[in-house]
Amino acid sequence: MRQFSLFIDNEVRGPLSEYDIQDLIQQGSVDAETLCAPAGSTEWEPLSNHFTFGSSLKLNRTSSNVKTEEETVAQTNRLDPSLRQKLLMYGLANAATVDQLSQTQGEMAVQAHEEEISSVLRTRKIGGIATFFVVLGLALVLGLTDNFVSHGLGALAKHFAKDDPVIAEKQKRFEVELKRFEDAKIEAAQAIFPKPPGAQNARNILLSRVKVTDGKGYKVSGVVDASPLANQVSKWNIKLDDKLKVYVLPFAIPENIAQKMTDQANVLDIILSPLLSDAAFENLKGEIIRSFPDAPAVPEAARLKTEMEVLKIPEVKNAISRVEFYIRNAEQPTAPQPNKQWATELKAFADKLRDLESRMRINVDPNARKQRWSEFNQGPGAELAAWVLASTAKEIKVAEDGAFLIDETGKIDPANAGQRVLVTVQINGDTLYLPWGSKYLRASDLRSEEIAKDILLVKEKYKVMDKPIVGGKRTWIKFRVGSRDMTYERTSPQWFYFFVAREHETDTICVMVDRETHAKYSTGDVLPFELLSKLEVYPKPTESSIPPPLSLAE
Repeated sequence: MRQFSLFIDNEVRGPLSEYDIQDLIQQGSVDAETLCAPAGSTEWEPLSNHFTFGSSLKLNRTSSNVKTEEETVAQTNRLDPSLRQKLLMYGLANAATVDQLSQTQGEMAVQAHEEEISSVLRTRKIGGIATFFVVLGLALVLGLTDNFVSHGLGALAKHFAKDDPVIAEKQKRFEVELKRFEDAKIEAAQAIFPKPPGAQNARNILLSRVKVTDGKGYKVSGVVDASPLANQVSKWNIKLDDKLKVYVLPFAIPENIAQKMTDQANVLDIILSPLLSDAAFENLKGEIIRSFPDAPAVPEAARLKTEMEVLKIPEVKNAISRVEFYIRNAEQPTAPQPNKQWATELKAFADKLRDLESRMRINVDPNARKQRWSEFNQGPGAELAAWVLASTAKEIKVAEDGAFLIDETGKIDPANAGQRVLVTVQINGDTLYLPWGSKYLRASDLRSEEIAKDILLVKEKYKVMDKPIVGGKRTWIKFRVGSRDMTYERTSPQWFYFFVAREHETDTICVMVDRETHAKYSTGDVLPFELLSKLEVYPKPTESSIPPPLSLAE
């Protein structure tokens, strides 16, 4: 049953049923011009549009079984309320004519109108869906990332889909997905690939790796000249005929070479010695005889000692031959061990006798001094010179003022200088080797300073062992827009590295270089220190991290 709201006395009453309104009409409380609004409507209209005034019909709510003839006719002609509402809603009748239609006429009119409406809606829906997907396809083809194109096509799709709520919802979802993709693409395009982490300053790393090898960590300086020797030889019309040189040995002088240097110094003492008197010679001979090596286990030792004790100065040369005879016998393979030991001691005794003979000669012949010096240098002196050359001793030039500098060597101080530093000068074309501290030298200001690692670092050579390149990978963002997966891609930056190592080593370090440097140097090339020291060291070839919203492409 229909219900109405009434506007009575400036106020709204209801909703009231048809029976209630019929009672108000019978009572005269409302008339044909009273405004009413059917339930569900917001439009006010005269009550006469829905009810007949002047009729004597009265609705009876209490008795539905007993009807008057008029009530029966009225009920028969009355339309179903829902049908009446559809006739009025579709505009197929108005309030004045609606009650003139029978139930059957009303149903036929409504059915025809609803079929027409369904046909129109189907046509629109099919066209709207087709248009929406056509527009969506165009959007995907022309480029979802172009705001002008995407927004224009979106508006076009919205226009065709506005009459269908399903299409409208799809369009709305499409626009949201498209907006998300566009925002993500802008963010991805602006994302910055950072420099690979973990870099360290190459110079600091290289400094920590500097190798200070034995004999290379110090620079040694000093001052030396041979004026004491020059003063001595000038007395005998002998001239030093070469400039001083300093040789730094990589190790201490071995014992056998030290003995040759001692022998050389003894010869020098002899040729520079003053003239001796007969008494002086006797004293010198006595010192030599007292140094004769006793050997109680060797029977010949006592007999030879007796011969030496009665030795006369003119007999020195014969005595030398006698001693050498005993040396040869004692060195025989079949000789017992005490004899061989005694032979070694006899050699030193024979050298002293030869020195005595030399002094006797130069005492009477000035040319004998030069001759004695030459004789030594043709034998032991030549062996000494050969050893120095073979020892890889470092040759250092001495300045005019006697100063010298050894740029890389081991630590040398006055205590060990005599075992590591030799000063050379030539006499009559023969080289004289004098240890630091010799009485024939004036040596001073010997200082050892540790070399800074920076200086040693510059001299180290690093060569390229390998040339890796990392990066250059596909990254993307991936979104579902409509029925398709949409992507935006970027390539990660490439980073260039060298593995470098010192020559003759396999322990490498990894340094980053630019593209041009990477192309310029080949495997095996030595990197200039000026370049290497400015690079950065990495634990391994490292790539940039991938900035959001990008990720590695599948």
